[in-house]
Amino acid sequence: MGSRRAPVIAVTAWFQITGVVFLVGYALLAPGVTRTADLAWAAGAGAAGGLGVMLLYRALATGTVSTTAPLISMIALGVPVLVGLARGERPGALPLLGIGLGVVAVALISAREEAAERGARPARASLLPAIASGVLIGLFLVFLGKVERGASGWALVSGRATATVCLFAILYATRTPARLPAAARAPVLGAALTDVSANVLYLIAVQRAPLSLVATLVSLAPATTVLLAQLVLRERLSRAQKGGVVVALVAVVLLAQG
Repeated sequence: MGSRRAPVIAVTAWFQITGVVFLVGYALLAPGVTRTADLAWAAGAGAAGGLGVMLLYRALATGTVSTTAPLISMIALGVPVLVGLARGERPGALPLLGIGLGVVAVALISAREEAAERGARPARASLLPAIASGVLIGLFLVFLGKVERGASGWALVSGRATATVCLFAILYATRTPARLPAAARAPVLGAALTDVSANVLYLIAVQRAPLSLVATLVSLAPATTVLLAQLVLRERLSRAQKGGVVVALVAVVLLAQG
């Protein structure tokens, strides 16, 4: 919503730097070991994730949220599975089935709308940014997976700080106004607070419960976004797109098993 009220680069840059402030507070309180290798991998994750989030916000701002959110999550979870396959890993039948369903979901989501329903946005307009965002966020997951267990919160700070530097560099290079309009400030603050909270809660969860269970529950996040888009933004989808959303959510859950 903030990216519909202000330039997406400015929104993402301020989102990232706001998150750094909260993560520093977490890192000061959280136990753990700080390793140079962890900080380096997290920095790489931050660079990929920062650009991925910028494209995510662009896709959400220009397309239909109900179709874009599950599409990006599906692609993002598919990247680690494909990287694992390239390395000779065997993730199992369920993630591979998820990739197959993902192809079907993309075809359905990008299908032409049966009718120009009120409140709908063209799916194709955000398709390329969504795919690129999913790939970059997938690389974020791959790089972050290199951070060893027991790492301190400074790894998350390293990633978010790197993303902040990348986004403000783009902001400067493109001569985009850095000042956020008043209408975009509250959404940016809300996005930063909820995003950082989700990161911290995820780290706590994987230390206390089986990863397979946590990954499955977290993979359902796009369903929340779809529900909110229906209730808050009053989005309307064609039958094919509704089917694509359902298939994408199923694919996301299957991919999380890998």
